[in-house]
Amino acid sequence: MKKLLLNFSLIIAFLFTTNLIFAQYQLTNSGFENWEGVSQKKPGLFGGTISGDEPTQWNSFVTAQVKSSTFASAIDEKCEPSTDVRPGTTGSKSAKIWSTSVLGVVANGNLTTGRIYGGSLSATDASGNYNFSDPSSDAAYKHSFAGKPDSIVTWLKFVPKSTSQMARVSAVIHENSRYQDPEATTYTNIVARAQHNFYATSDKGWQRISVPFTYEGNKTPAYILVSYTTNATPGEGNENDALYVDDAEMIYNSKANSVSFNGVNFSGFNKNTYIYYDVEMPNGTMPTNVTATVDGVSATYTTSIDAANYCATVVVKGGDISVNSGNYHTYTINFAVPKVTVNVASANNTMGSAYVGTVGTTSATITQGTSTTVTAVANSGYMFKNWTNNGTVVSTDATYTVTANENTNLVANFVKVYTVTVSANNSAYGTVYIETEGQTSVAVEEGSSITITAIPNEGYRFSAWKNGRVNVSTEAVYTIESITEDITYTANFAAKTISDLAFEITDIEYSDIDNGTFSNTASSTNSEGTITYAITSGEEFATIDATTGVVTFLSIGSITVTATQEAWGDYLETSVSYSLDITPTGIEESTMDEVTIFAKSGAIVINCNETANVDIFNMGGALINSTVCYGNESIDINNGIYIVKVTIGNNSKVERVIVK
Repeated sequence: MKKLLLNFSLIIAFLFTTNLIFAQYQLTNSGFENWEGVSQKKPGLFGGTISGDEPTQWNSFVTAQVKSSTFASAIDEKCEPSTDVRPGTTGSKSAKIWSTSVLGVVANGNLTTGRIYGGSLSATDASGNYNFSDPSSDAAYKHSFAGKPDSIVTWLKFVPKSTSQMARVSAVIHENSRYQDPEATTYTNIVARAQHNFYATSDKGWQRISVPFTYEGNKTPAYILVSYTTNATPGEGNENDALYVDDAEMIYNSKANSVSFNGVNFSGFNKNTYIYYDVEMPNGTMPTNVTATVDGVSATYTTSIDAANYCATVVVKGGDISVNSGNYHTYTINFAVPKVTVNVASANNTMGSAYVGTVGTTSATITQGTSTTVTAVANSGYMFKNWTNNGTVVSTDATYTVTANENTNLVANFVKVYTVTVSANNSAYGTVYIETEGQTSVAVEEGSSITITAIPNEGYRFSAWKNGRVNVSTEAVYTIESITEDITYTANFAAKTISDLAFEITDIEYSDIDNGTFSNTASSTNSEGTITYAITSGEEFATIDATTGVVTFLSIGSITVTATQEAWGDYLETSVSYSLDITPTGIEESTMDEVTIFAKSGAIVINCNETANVDIFNMGGALINSTVCYGNESIDINNGIYIVKVTIGNNSKVERVIVK
């Protein structure tokens, strides 16, 4: 018996664990690919054992239950796997059931998710012969079910002896209590039923049969009893009528039957069309509420409204969505965006004109929230000022892109204008502009003010703005107030000159030197630029006060003093210089061609033709060596700078030497 085989329930439970949740919404082994060997000993002393194959989780006559040994003949093999499968299947097997005849009484072929019961000699006795589903039965004889499908689809091939015969498919979902088919009494635990009798095709081939479920109240499903029989009426038909069963499927509809906006039905809706465009709404307004009706008894739906993009979405999900995530349909409704009108006009047609889009067009209808371009054109002698919308300035650009969310009336405003032009008397002397660098001619509104600027180049100065020969202003940056006519101004530039900078002392004598310092200042007649002083040659012999020009001597030598007056007003930077020789006091220099004085390493060499007196001074004027030279003489001395005086008779020669 199948019951005996189910002692291996732990193994079978493991094999079907992964399908358990899915099986609550679909039939287990619905493709009839899995089979198991079953057997049962017939009741009675001489019953014997019947063996055969039945689809896993499905039952036929080998596992039938009989009332007594009187009905032992009902236990029989009338089901087997077949390789005759429906077209397009991915499987390799179907289930074949067939009818038999016992003493001239036809016993229909029968395959069920429940269990077959035989207990009456009358084939049509519903109280004695039926299929049943009982929650208290063994798991092999009941099928748990949690879904509320809309139909059951099965591929069936009916091969009867007589084409007038009909086969039958029956599916009944029931609550957590016993149910049998056919019914011998009234059952109140029925959730839904789908039952259909059908003929064979003309070629006795495969046919896809879809049977809708009819629901009886709002009850909670717990089990399902599905049965396929070779004959619609028990006991009818012929021996060896055959029925092939393949790929049974529960269908959960997931489409919308209708959609409504703000309670008004969308007349253009079709459940098989998923995207809609330019759906008109009253006054172009977006709906605030979207509802739908669905074609699935357990289907659900959600809606969303995207006001910014003028669209709404309806998503319908089948009742098996928890185990079949792809069973949904999305409907997208794109609403027609409202239209608005943009009108333009000139405030004064004498001053200028206006158009929208193309020249001559003063009104345009556009989609709400989109943009269009309006243009204002000023007539000669006038200038565009601004665009206004109901008196409010919206743009100062003559060409203006307006985004319209409502009907819009734009007015182009113009004003009387005058031209202001500036130039330089010589572009090499300087540059000029109006308000912005590079701008030398502008149109300005009547009565307005504008600033003009003159910038002299290096070495030049600005003298005045002129209107023809008339001086207007001596300010380089000048604001023209309340303009009421065309204006042309010229900036006059002139070249700058050097000042008459000069030192007070021009003929310098030794008597001008006072206790190691010397003072000589410079000045000019017209320039007020600051004067500074510097030693530009001979810095090692003296220092100078940059402000007063006072020179302080450090040692014997020659220096150059330069006074510099900075550029100021019309005058360029000006410099003058004087030179000064610094010698020790009391040493008078003369020359004798026959005497040579020079230095060598560590000594001073004197060459002369006769006896000479030699005096050597340091740079401070102190005598550090005095000797008599006879002809040629080398005088040892430390490295340094010295003043050497050679005297012969009344003549003398003085030279500065550097010993290294």
